[in-house]
Amino acid sequence: MSRVKQLALSSFFTVSASLAFAADATFSPAQPVEPAGGWTVTLGLGPQVVTSFPGASAYRVWPTGTLAWRGPNDPPAFAAPDDGFGVALLDLGWIKAGPVGRLLPRRGLSGGNGNFYGLNNVGWTLELGGFVELWPSENLRARLELRQGVNGSRGLEGNVGIDVVERFGPFTASIGPRLALGNDQFMRAYFSVTPAEALVNGNVFPYQAYGGVTSFGGLASLKYNITPAWGVTAFGGYNRLVNSAAESPIPNRLGSLNQFSAGAIVAYSFHFGGF
Repeated sequence: MSRVKQLALSSFFTVSASLAFAADATFSPAQPVEPAGGWTVTLGLGPQVVTSFPGASAYRVWPTGTLAWRGPNDPPAFAAPDDGFGVALLDLGWIKAGPVGRLLPRRGLSGGNGNFYGLNNVGWTLELGGFVELWPSENLRARLELRQGVNGSRGLEGNVGIDVVERFGPFTASIGPRLALGNDQFMRAYFSVTPAEALVNGNVFPYQAYGGVTSFGGLASLKYNITPAWGVTAFGGYNRLVNSAAESPIPNRLGSLNQFSAGAIVAYSFHFGGF
């Protein structure tokens, strides 16, 4: 395992252990912020270590975060660290739906990816779409996101996640599988190789990628409510490229089939009375 992967995974377990020690040392139960009216808004931001782009073996630090709001008497909603930035315009408790967005980093030669010389660069990508979230029970969540790239790859990407969620004291733990999909345009951007690209690069052969399931893996997270207003989440995940993505010479000869991630998010909740 590379030094970056070891650093990412060790950071996840170190932060998780630190949270546990902090809670054991001193804790007064953190109750949700309950203003008399208006909304409780939660903003979260933090770093994560992820692969530079789909199929790469190098890693980069990329920002992640969360945005949510709820009514004065609503309990805090669960959000997985890999959820896109979404707004639940439909919220019936057991089902939620609304728009969602995500920003993907560019594919280029920087950051230890010089062996991708000759391949087409992919600019940073803003993906916009929608999500549907189902809660068959209070401890089980299923979420589907479909997002269309408006620039960069200009491909359609989907993510399916299932989370088992357990709350105990100031902690919220979650774990579950992940499935990623991409259409032909998305797959061509990251995993196809033209004859000209193969000739210039010299280490890959021509290949035409096709859409479908791109990866399968899982994600685990641990959140600790420090106070009613402040919380911190540590997380780590792993995905394995499959199908057309796994058959491409790009991850096999230039990158990696294994895609790790780890990071932390610090969140702050405050009262917003409206305009």
